Amino acid sequence: MGSNVSTTSSEDMAQSRLWTGRLFSNPGNLPISFRYDGQPVNGIPELWNPVVSKNGIDANIDQIVFNGFDAQTGLTIKVECLVYRDYPVVEWTAYLSNQGAQPSPILSDFLGLSASFEVASPGRVIHCNGDFYNADGYTPQETILAEGKPLRIAPVGGRPCDQAFPYFRLTGEGCGLTLAVGWPGQWSAQFAQTGGRVRIEAGQEKTHLRLNPGEMIRSPRITLMSWVGEERRAVNLWRRWYLSHVLPRPNGKPLQPLLAVTASDDGNEFTAATEENQICYANRFKAAGVHFDIWWLDAGWYPCADEKGERIWWLTGTWTPDPERFPRGLRPVTENLAGHGARLLLWFEPERVTRGSRLDTDHPEWLLRAAGEDGNRLLNLGNPAVRCWLTEHICRTIQQEGIGVYRQDFNFNPLPFWRENEAEDRQGAVENFYVQGYLQYWDDLLERNPGLWIDSCASGGRRNDLETMRRAVPLHYTDYGYGKPTAKLSFHQTLFQWLPYFKEWTMDWEIEEGAVYNNPKTNAPLDNYTFHCSLAAFYWPIINIKSDTIDHSNELRQIDLWRKAAPILLNGDYYPLTPFHAHKDSWVGFQFDLPEQGRGFVQTIRPAACTQETFVVSPEALSKESRYVFENPESSERIEATGEQLVQQGFSVTLPVRSGALWFYQRFDGSEL
Repeated sequence: MGSNVSTTSSEDMAQSRLWTGRLFSNPGNLPISFRYDGQPVNGIPELWNPVVSKNGIDANIDQIVFNGFDAQTGLTIKVECLVYRDYPVVEWTAYLSNQGAQPSPILSDFLGLSASFEVASPGRVIHCNGDFYNADGYTPQETILAEGKPLRIAPVGGRPCDQAFPYFRLTGEGCGLTLAVGWPGQWSAQFAQTGGRVRIEAGQEKTHLRLNPGEMIRSPRITLMSWVGEERRAVNLWRRWYLSHVLPRPNGKPLQPLLAVTASDDGNEFTAATEENQICYANRFKAAGVHFDIWWLDAGWYPCADEKGERIWWLTGTWTPDPERFPRGLRPVTENLAGHGARLLLWFEPERVTRGSRLDTDHPEWLLRAAGEDGNRLLNLGNPAVRCWLTEHICRTIQQEGIGVYRQDFNFNPLPFWRENEAEDRQGAVENFYVQGYLQYWDDLLERNPGLWIDSCASGGRRNDLETMRRAVPLHYTDYGYGKPTAKLSFHQTLFQWLPYFKEWTMDWEIEEGAVYNNPKTNAPLDNYTFHCSLAAFYWPIINIKSDTIDHSNELRQIDLWRKAAPILLNGDYYPLTPFHAHKDSWVGFQFDLPEQGRGFVQTIRPAACTQETFVVSPEALSKESRYVFENPESSERIEATGEQLVQQGFSVTLPVRSGALWFYQRFDGSEL
């Protein structure tokens, strides 16, 4: 059999116990720290009378809860830790609350992770620059740690993936740690090499505050995965753990690959969508044989007219269907979709309230303001009354209108709104309460609307930390380069490693610069290259459904091909067959492998400016002793060879520029051929 790099090994579990077992063996060793009235506190001090309790969450997860209490001031510490039995993963979150009758002394420098790990010098940190509307986004970076030169990383503006990425790999000699900082706000992380140890500190970037009686703050959720061996093991252990324990499960079942479509009349975003055209176009897709799962209705479905009567999508704050365009609400649209076996995805941006909207007029006390942000206000989710109102309002909309997927966007930086509303002795409080409210809001939506799932968006992919991803998927991972294939392919190379469920759509601006490929104005068919650059678990083919004269047979063939590839892409182990790059002059290659089933696929793509006609595929994870059949369904080519031949010699793929190929393979161990 092939080498299964994604299976948890006894060595992985032993390494996890070595690195993290000691941290949770004693309350005083807990990897949290803060300063209290100027004095350092590490773990739970013995004088705080720590208590430990243990229980099983399910067959694969044990929970350990540590509690401590400072009798002098009434401050309590609680650390909730999850220890996984099926993966070398430990997670924890710390909570500080004031159970006293007076404001607490100053709490500062609250770190959810403060610990050292034995890693052969020099340690190497693999990190990433996140999403920031730039072709260089999602670029993996490598920093070799040097004595006296710590590496500090933080996002910009309060959204956790804005010019930083809260996912890291710390590699040593033959082993390493994968770290995720789950904080949908302004976090920071620091790595420092000291001899043969690396100290890691991570938490909310700024805390210097008193807690009033009854108040509680929390740390980020910290996730550590230990692994032994090559770095590709870290990638695929993470993917498997993520799919098993993080990917949302509406109605108790993990999300499967889904096909989305949409159409509307001319207008800014979806400001021209109406009951009539949404029903008409959905029916046309079905009549054309496009059996979709999701109908996508983005910004602009609500009342958003300015003083001149022009509808502008970003005039948000009134979250009800526009009565002029949807006089019966959205229910007729969703009932029509249900008849086609599909659900409605609907866009919201509740945190941004624009000047003059209903919320701005009726409840100005619910809003946070910041200097220089006269047009935007931030709905303060840290206020329980505000959060409860929003929960009731959005739940009512979801239930009345029949919404299947709740898509939440967030198109401005919250950090100035948080910090400009914090007193000198309350720095970090507004942000912390806000983050707690945001997470509680999503938890309540999911609990009160069985089967609902959430798409997380923030000007693209700027709020996709792991705490958010436990409740959502990042369908729209960037606002940059919708029709720039090589940029998209480079983003995919990073996303496949960390967040395996995302959306891609078939836009290509290389043929006609500035125009969406396959736009109704161009009437260009979906070509091979556009399809191959858009392969993802959630697939959105841009199909011109408004004309009755267009032949959709090509699109239907490609949808069938996507249906064959997508389950392997989502659930398989991932191997990049080419180095990370975003160049039009170099081939791109991926492999996804299902080792238990002995099958998978290889994808090769030759971009527009690539002069190299042939690419030699060197497949990974094959059994040298077995025979394999590789087949290309688009060209009907077929290759039979042993795993040893394929590993040592590979096989050649020749393609014209702007094209791609999928080679599906199956292992045969006996006389099946």
